[in-house]
Amino acid sequence: MRALQKAGLVELDENAQPIATDAPAEPEPTPQVVMDHAPEPVAAEPAPVTAVPEGPIAEQRPFEAIYGEQSVPPSAFTAEKLLKILDGLAALDPTARIAAVRALDAADDAWTVDDALLDAERKTRALGQARSQLEAQTRAALEKARNDIAERDQRQQDAVGGIRKQIADLEALLEREVARATEEKSAFENAARATKEACLREVARLDAEADRLKRLAATFGTAPSAPTT
Repeated sequence: MRALQKAGLVELDENAQPIATDAPAEPEPTPQVVMDHAPEPVAAEPAPVTAVPEGPIAEQRPFEAIYGEQSVPPSAFTAEKLLKILDGLAALDPTARIAAVRALDAADDAWTVDDALLDAERKTRALGQARSQLEAQTRAALEKARNDIAERDQRQQDAVGGIRKQIADLEALLEREVARATEEKSAFENAARATKEACLREVARLDAEADRLKRLAATFGTAPSAPTT
Protein backbone atom coordinates (compact mmCIF):
# COMPACT_ATOMS: atom_id res chain seq x y z
CA MET A 1 0.00 0.00 0.00
CA ARG A 2 3.02 2.29 0.38
CA ALA A 3 3.25 2.33 -3.39
CA LEU A 4 -0.38 3.51 -3.57
CA GLN A 5 0.40 6.18 -1.00
CA LYS A 6 3.40 7.41 -3.01
CA ALA A 7 1.26 7.42 -6.15
CA GLY A 8 -1.26 9.60 -4.38
CA LEU A 9 -4.00 7.01 -4.51
CA VAL A 10 -4.48 6.65 -0.76
CA GLU A 11 -3.39 8.22 2.49
CA LEU A 12 -2.32 5.84 5.23
CA ASP A 13 -2.12 6.36 8.96
CA GLU A 14 1.57 6.18 9.93
CA ASN A 15 0.63 4.46 13.21
CA ALA A 16 -1.41 1.79 11.46
CA GLN A 17 0.07 -1.65 10.98
CA PRO A 18 1.43 -2.06 7.44
CA ILE A 19 -0.18 -4.59 5.21
CA ALA A 20 2.27 -7.35 4.27
CA THR A 21 3.12 -7.38 0.60
CA ASP A 22 4.86 -10.78 0.53
CA ALA A 23 2.60 -13.61 -0.49
CA PRO A 24 2.05 -16.09 2.38
CA ALA A 25 3.19 -19.67 2.04
CA GLU A 26 -0.36 -20.86 2.43
CA PRO A 27 -3.50 -19.11 1.30
CA GLU A 28 -5.00 -17.03 4.06
CA PRO A 29 -8.66 -16.23 4.40
CA THR A 30 -9.68 -12.95 2.85
CA PRO A 31 -9.74 -10.25 5.53
CA GLN A 32 -13.21 -8.95 6.17
CA VAL A 33 -14.20 -5.72 7.85
CA VAL A 34 -16.62 -6.48 10.64
CA MET A 35 -19.23 -3.77 10.83
CA ASP A 36 -20.81 -2.93 14.19
CA HIS A 37 -24.15 -2.78 12.45
CA ALA A 38 -25.41 -3.00 8.93
CA PRO A 39 -25.53 0.36 7.15
CA GLU A 40 -28.99 1.85 7.05
CA PRO A 41 -30.48 2.15 3.59
CA VAL A 42 -30.19 5.63 2.19
CA ALA A 43 -33.49 7.19 1.28
CA ALA A 44 -33.70 8.31 -2.30
CA GLU A 45 -33.14 12.04 -2.55
CA PRO A 46 -35.62 13.94 -4.68
CA ALA A 47 -34.07 15.22 -7.86
CA PRO A 48 -34.04 19.00 -8.08
CA VAL A 49 -36.59 20.45 -10.48
CA THR A 50 -34.82 22.57 -13.05
CA ALA A 51 -36.11 24.37 -16.08
CA VAL A 52 -35.45 22.86 -19.48
CA PRO A 53 -32.67 24.92 -21.08
CA GLU A 54 -33.19 26.39 -24.51
CA GLY A 55 -30.83 26.66 -27.43
CA PRO A 56 -28.22 24.21 -28.69
CA ILE A 57 -27.04 21.23 -26.66
CA ALA A 58 -23.96 22.07 -24.58
CA GLU A 59 -21.40 19.30 -25.08
CA GLN A 60 -18.32 18.29 -23.07
CA ARG A 61 -19.47 20.10 -19.95
CA PRO A 62 -17.40 19.28 -16.84
CA PHE A 63 -19.02 16.67 -14.62
CA GLU A 64 -18.41 18.89 -11.62
CA ALA A 65 -20.58 21.57 -13.23
CA ILE A 66 -23.34 19.03 -13.74
CA TYR A 67 -23.07 17.80 -10.14
CA GLY A 68 -23.20 21.38 -8.93
CA GLU A 69 -26.34 22.10 -10.94
CA GLN A 70 -27.95 18.96 -9.53
CA SER A 71 -27.00 19.95 -5.96
CA VAL A 72 -24.83 16.91 -5.27
CA PRO A 73 -23.36 17.48 -1.77
CA PRO A 74 -19.62 17.11 -1.14
CA SER A 75 -18.40 13.72 0.06
CA ALA A 76 -15.77 12.80 2.64
CA PHE A 77 -14.46 10.27 0.16
CA THR A 78 -15.55 10.65 -3.45
CA ALA A 79 -16.43 7.90 -5.85
CA GLU A 80 -13.67 9.10 -8.18
CA LYS A 81 -11.04 8.52 -5.46
CA LEU A 82 -12.29 4.99 -4.91
CA LEU A 83 -12.18 4.36 -8.66
CA LYS A 84 -8.61 5.68 -8.73
CA ILE A 85 -7.64 3.26 -5.96
CA LEU A 86 -9.24 0.38 -7.82
CA ASP A 87 -7.38 1.37 -10.98
CA GLY A 88 -4.15 1.36 -8.99
CA LEU A 89 -4.96 -2.17 -7.81
CA ALA A 90 -5.84 -3.39 -11.29
CA ALA A 91 -3.05 -5.99 -11.16
CA LEU A 92 -4.86 -7.82 -8.34
CA ASP A 93 -7.78 -10.13 -8.85
CA PRO A 94 -11.21 -8.72 -7.93
CA THR A 95 -11.34 -10.48 -4.55
CA ALA A 96 -7.91 -9.20 -3.55
CA ARG A 97 -8.76 -5.70 -4.71
CA ILE A 98 -11.91 -5.62 -2.60
CA ALA A 99 -10.00 -7.00 0.38
CA ALA A 100 -7.29 -4.35 0.01
CA VAL A 101 -9.82 -1.53 -0.20
CA ARG A 102 -11.68 -2.86 2.84
CA ALA A 103 -8.40 -3.05 4.73
CA LEU A 104 -7.68 0.59 3.86
CA ASP A 105 -11.17 1.49 4.96
CA ALA A 106 -10.66 -0.17 8.33
CA ALA A 107 -7.25 1.47 8.81
CA ASP A 108 -8.44 5.06 8.18
CA ASP A 109 -11.31 6.56 10.16
CA ALA A 110 -11.44 9.64 7.92
CA TRP A 111 -13.37 7.84 5.21
CA THR A 112 -15.38 4.75 4.43
CA VAL A 113 -16.28 2.85 1.34
CA ASP A 114 -19.89 3.71 2.07
CA ASP A 115 -19.02 7.39 1.58
CA ALA A 116 -17.83 6.63 -1.94
CA LEU A 117 -20.83 4.39 -2.64
CA LEU A 118 -23.25 7.08 -1.52
CA ASP A 119 -21.36 9.67 -3.57
CA ALA A 120 -21.51 7.38 -6.60
CA GLU A 121 -25.25 6.89 -6.09
CA ARG A 122 -25.87 10.62 -5.86
CA LYS A 123 -23.74 11.40 -8.90
CA THR A 124 -25.34 8.61 -10.90
CA ARG A 125 -28.73 10.06 -10.08
CA ALA A 126 -27.48 13.53 -11.02
CA LEU A 127 -26.19 12.27 -14.36
CA GLY A 128 -29.52 10.58 -14.98
CA GLN A 129 -31.30 13.83 -14.23
CA ALA A 130 -28.95 15.69 -16.57
CA ARG A 131 -29.63 13.06 -19.22
CA SER A 132 -33.38 13.55 -18.77
CA GLN A 133 -32.90 17.29 -19.14
CA LEU A 134 -30.96 16.80 -22.37
CA GLU A 135 -33.71 14.57 -23.73
CA ALA A 136 -36.36 17.07 -22.65
CA GLN A 137 -34.35 19.87 -24.24
CA THR A 138 -34.11 17.87 -27.45
CA ARG A 139 -37.83 17.12 -27.44
CA ALA A 140 -38.60 20.79 -26.85
CA ALA A 141 -36.25 21.79 -29.68
CA LEU A 142 -37.85 19.27 -32.05
CA GLU A 143 -41.33 20.41 -31.07
CA LYS A 144 -40.34 24.05 -31.58
CA ALA A 145 -38.88 23.17 -34.98
CA ARG A 146 -42.12 21.42 -35.95
CA ASN A 147 -44.16 24.42 -34.81
CA ASP A 148 -41.84 26.83 -36.63
CA ILE A 149 -42.08 24.74 -39.81
CA ALA A 150 -45.88 24.58 -39.55
CA GLU A 151 -46.04 28.33 -38.96
CA ARG A 152 -43.71 28.96 -41.90
CA ASP A 153 -45.81 26.68 -44.11
CA GLN A 154 -48.93 28.63 -43.12
CA ARG A 155 -47.22 31.93 -43.89
CA GLN A 156 -46.13 30.53 -47.24
CA GLN A 157 -49.65 29.35 -48.06
CA ASP A 158 -51.07 32.74 -47.10
CA ALA A 159 -48.47 34.54 -49.18
CA VAL A 160 -48.95 32.26 -52.18
CA GLY A 161 -52.73 32.64 -51.90
CA GLY A 162 -52.41 36.41 -51.75
CA ILE A 163 -50.06 36.46 -54.74
CA ARG A 164 -52.35 34.20 -56.76
CA LYS A 165 -55.30 36.48 -55.95
CA GLN A 166 -53.26 39.47 -57.06
CA ILE A 167 -52.36 37.61 -60.25
CA ALA A 168 -56.05 36.79 -60.86
CA ASP A 169 -57.00 40.43 -60.22
CA LEU A 170 -54.25 41.62 -62.55
CA GLU A 171 -55.33 39.15 -65.24
CA ALA A 172 -58.92 40.42 -64.95
CA LEU A 173 -57.60 44.00 -65.11
CA LEU A 174 -55.54 43.05 -68.15
CA GLU A 175 -58.57 41.58 -69.89
CA ARG A 176 -60.61 44.69 -69.16
CA GLU A 177 -57.79 46.92 -70.39
CA VAL A 178 -57.39 44.91 -73.59
CA ALA A 179 -61.14 44.99 -74.21
CA ARG A 180 -61.33 48.75 -73.58
CA ALA A 181 -58.33 49.36 -75.84
CA THR A 182 -59.90 47.24 -78.56
CA GLU A 183 -63.15 49.18 -78.28
CA GLU A 184 -61.35 52.53 -78.37
CA LYS A 185 -59.22 51.53 -81.34
CA SER A 186 -62.32 50.36 -83.17
CA ALA A 187 -63.97 53.68 -82.38
CA PHE A 188 -60.91 55.56 -83.68
CA GLU A 189 -60.91 53.48 -86.88
CA ASN A 190 -64.64 54.01 -87.39
CA ALA A 191 -64.24 57.75 -86.84
CA ALA A 192 -61.36 57.91 -89.29
CA ARG A 193 -63.30 55.91 -91.86
CA ALA A 194 -66.34 58.11 -91.41
CA THR A 195 -64.14 61.20 -91.86
CA LYS A 196 -62.63 59.78 -95.01
CA GLU A 197 -66.00 58.82 -96.43
CA ALA A 198 -67.40 62.25 -95.59
CA CYS A 199 -64.39 63.83 -97.28
CA LEU A 200 -64.97 61.76 -100.42
CA ARG A 201 -68.63 62.64 -100.53
CA GLU A 202 -67.96 66.35 -100.06
CA VAL A 203 -65.16 66.33 -102.65
CA ALA A 204 -67.50 64.61 -105.12
CA ARG A 205 -70.20 67.23 -104.42
CA LEU A 206 -67.73 70.06 -104.91
CA ASP A 207 -66.39 68.54 -108.10
CA ALA A 208 -69.92 68.06 -109.41
CA GLU A 209 -70.80 71.68 -108.70
CA ALA A 210 -67.55 72.85 -110.31
CA ASP A 211 -68.33 70.81 -113.44
CA ARG A 212 -71.84 72.27 -113.58
CA LEU A 213 -70.42 75.78 -113.39
CA LYS A 214 -67.83 75.03 -116.03
CA ARG A 215 -70.62 74.30 -118.48
CA LEU A 216 -71.44 78.01 -118.53
CA ALA A 217 -67.98 78.84 -119.74
CA ALA A 218 -68.25 76.18 -122.38
CA THR A 219 -71.52 77.63 -123.50
CA PHE A 220 -70.85 81.36 -123.40
CA GLY A 221 -67.15 81.63 -123.41
CA THR A 222 -64.83 82.83 -120.84
CA ALA A 223 -65.94 85.91 -118.92
CA PRO A 224 -63.70 88.97 -119.10
CA SER A 225 -61.28 89.40 -116.32
CA ALA A 226 -62.33 91.60 -113.49
CA PRO A 227 -60.72 95.02 -113.57
CA THR A 228 -57.88 95.54 -111.22
CA THR A 229 -57.79 98.54 -108.96
